[in-house]
Amino acid sequence: MEQTPTLPQEIDILIEHGVVIPMDEPEHILYDGSVAVHAGRILAVGPAEELAGRFAPQKRIDARKRAVLPGFVDTHHHCLQNLLKGSRDDCTLADWIDSVSAPRIVMAVGDYLRGNYELQYHATRVGCAEALRSGITTLLNMEWATDPSLLDIYEEAGIRAIHTLTMTDYDQWNRPGMIMPLDKAYALAEALIARAQAAKEGMIYFRYGLACPNSCTTELMQEVRRRATEQGVAIHIHIAETEFEWNNIHNRYGKTPVQYLRDIGLLGPDVLGAHCIWLNEEDIRILRDTGTSVAHCPECNMKIADGAAPIAEMLAAGVTVSLATDSCAVNDNMDMFEAARVAAFLQKLRMKEACVLPAYQALELANVGGARALGLEQEIGTLTPGKRADIILVDLTAPHLRPINNIVNNLVYCASAPHDVVTVIVDGRLVVEDGGLLTMDVEEVYSAAERYIVRRFSEAGLYVSPYYRFQRD
Repeated sequence: MEQTPTLPQEIDILIEHGVVIPMDEPEHILYDGSVAVHAGRILAVGPAEELAGRFAPQKRIDARKRAVLPGFVDTHHHCLQNLLKGSRDDCTLADWIDSVSAPRIVMAVGDYLRGNYELQYHATRVGCAEALRSGITTLLNMEWATDPSLLDIYEEAGIRAIHTLTMTDYDQWNRPGMIMPLDKAYALAEALIARAQAAKEGMIYFRYGLACPNSCTTELMQEVRRRATEQGVAIHIHIAETEFEWNNIHNRYGKTPVQYLRDIGLLGPDVLGAHCIWLNEEDIRILRDTGTSVAHCPECNMKIADGAAPIAEMLAAGVTVSLATDSCAVNDNMDMFEAARVAAFLQKLRMKEACVLPAYQALELANVGGARALGLEQEIGTLTPGKRADIILVDLTAPHLRPINNIVNNLVYCASAPHDVVTVIVDGRLVVEDGGLLTMDVEEVYSAAERYIVRRFSEAGLYVSPYYRFQRD
């Protein structure tokens, strides 16, 4: 008796004939591979010929001469500063904060307290648009004074977001307008938690954001620790970013910033520390033993001369390290290929050892490391059946990528995410196709933002580039 032929399974998307790099182990690369996607998750990964007859997709994506990778996970960013792209690089960090960053933070906090959310609205839209066009499928956005309605933008854009509310209660920079009253900050945190929980499962998370040990009292950090534990949410904080911070904490408490944070009970597996530059061997052991993760921001650290984080030593010790762009005011882009490249070069230079942080390990920081740092390694970070379908396709045909002698090395050392990422899928949803963003009108997003900041910054007496006096729509 003849058997009835098995019909192909109907699925949402089949990505075919690409160079599939699942990021589950260095040698696992499929040079003619396919990825099946259905109901927001990865259904299968394998050789193209094996998957060809198994599935009947609603959409078929030809990935010939494309690399297929997990989406980038950017674990530390400030969308507000995307409005400050190309800002000053001719001053110290303290002067930069005083003249560039602080006035805009004061504006954001003041506007929020007056019920005006336009500044953060435009900043968040600009940040999401650039992130997705650069292949970032998960973004931690550490922001000041953001109304819960702004989380709508993440959903509209189609990006996975970890929204982080920055809190501070010590006026380190003599800018009282930067400090939101704590009763209002805690109430806002509660509202943001509720809004994040109301989003589609796994798409928006909330974290408490502590500015840094310099600008937060012990009491605030311990209260945030208590609330985070009680509410089941995580914490993000700048740690040991500058020599100034290290000296300040050491002079006040006789400890390094990491030791101080451990002793007040803040650190733990649900804490992600940004930068972590000024560390000694004991600090690295503390981060490992407490399970505290690190967001490495190499380009920011270089541009504002913070220093070079001991990434090689942290990785060797077993600390979870991820990669981040920080902001477009101190980077000045959201190119995670570039961030991986700079991270690798910086460690090779500081260690004077060319074998340190090879290309595959640097690329891991941008996806696998990010997933682990955010506690999402069971859901994202690799192209593994069952995980959420956060996938990017990278065009391999441009001259700056060819000839290809080692696919991973070529990507890390040659690729440009904003130019070469041509397809982006987040949670099974196609959001970038043929290099174009499908969920937002990019020109409208940027034109509206530019019109707004020219007017708003001019009204506030803040610097506006003369470019906008002569180059108008």
